[in-house]
Amino acid sequence: MKILNGGLENVKGFSFSTIKCGIRYENRLDYALILSESPCNAAGVFTVNKITAAPVKICRERINAPIRAILINSTNANACTGAQGHENTVTLTGDIASKAGIPENSVLAASTGIIGRQLPIEKMLLSHKELIDKLKPENGHSVAEAIMTTDTIPKEAAAGFDCNGASYSVAGIAKGSGMISPNMATLLSFILTDAPVARTDLDSIFKKIVKKTFNAITIDGDMSTNDTAIILSPASGDYLSGESLKEFESALEYVMNTLAELLIFDGEGATKGVKISVVNALNEKEAAMIAGSVSKSLLVKTAFFGNDPNWGRIACAAGYSGAAVEEEKLSIYINKKGLFVNGKPSEIDYKEIEDILKERNYTITIDLGLGDGDASMLTTDISYDYVKINASYST
Repeated sequence: MKILNGGLENVKGFSFSTIKCGIRYENRLDYALILSESPCNAAGVFTVNKITAAPVKICRERINAPIRAILINSTNANACTGAQGHENTVTLTGDIASKAGIPENSVLAASTGIIGRQLPIEKMLLSHKELIDKLKPENGHSVAEAIMTTDTIPKEAAAGFDCNGASYSVAGIAKGSGMISPNMATLLSFILTDAPVARTDLDSIFKKIVKKTFNAITIDGDMSTNDTAIILSPASGDYLSGESLKEFESALEYVMNTLAELLIFDGEGATKGVKISVVNALNEKEAAMIAGSVSKSLLVKTAFFGNDPNWGRIACAAGYSGAAVEEEKLSIYINKKGLFVNGKPSEIDYKEIEDILKERNYTITIDLGLGDGDASMLTTDISYDYVKINASYST
């Protein structure tokens, strides 16, 4: 595997366009189109929220069909918009399909932004000719910019690999800096590859890696109505198998892990990115329960922000996680420095610990001493700026 510069433009067989449609704000990129030269196999992971945006419903209906395009808008979620919102998505994807000369059910849709407002559909329909006219293979980076909401940086990653005498690429983009929590796709993310992968393999590999990357991060413990992660792969050619499929999986995991790290780095108001590593739990499931509990604890996250070595909050969050915890076997470390070892506070230099806490990135390790179950999550602190950003989001 080799790491590539840039993002989606590395993948052969796709073209991209973005425009300033003025969906909610003037003078910013907010509408994007990804178009494949040929039909693609697709796999997707979507929010498990029972309140679900119209584009998520459309994707679930069409994800098993041969896919040719993804139509994406930012600044308006098209969620909680009823039958009209659903019809608007059908109309928009149908119009793009007609103008691109592809089947209507081959167009997926994704939206992000404010909930509860109808899309300005007439304005969007009028912009479709421009979207089609601007399609170019080199425009991949602009899609990463167009899908941003409260993000401060575009998020993209790419990797290449060789197999069977051919060179292939995998690339992805993502948006998200708030409403990020486990047990879903956690964001908008679009992954493309020019490697031909059978749909069943694509689906199983993608969902396995989502679990280890996008579902192993949390910023605020909140869950969106729109969370969508989609991968497209050519539906023709000799499908990868055996070692070739493993090469693809390694490249895909690199891309998705990089995007997950960028999400944490760009968390709303975040000043810290912290890895919570749980080891020697009763089993993997219980390790994940503890990692999630600690990662989402507001008291833990505010302590991270304040550079406060309050390891008692970490022990507390582990204790109420629902997993097996025995106090006398519990140990807590920061960058391998013991804070609480085998149920007893350590003699530590708190100034040295505070210096570690001032760093942008560090690791908290929680050792249960009960079994061989391990799990980890990436989390952020909660800062004053997080409150400022979310206190005025709709205005």
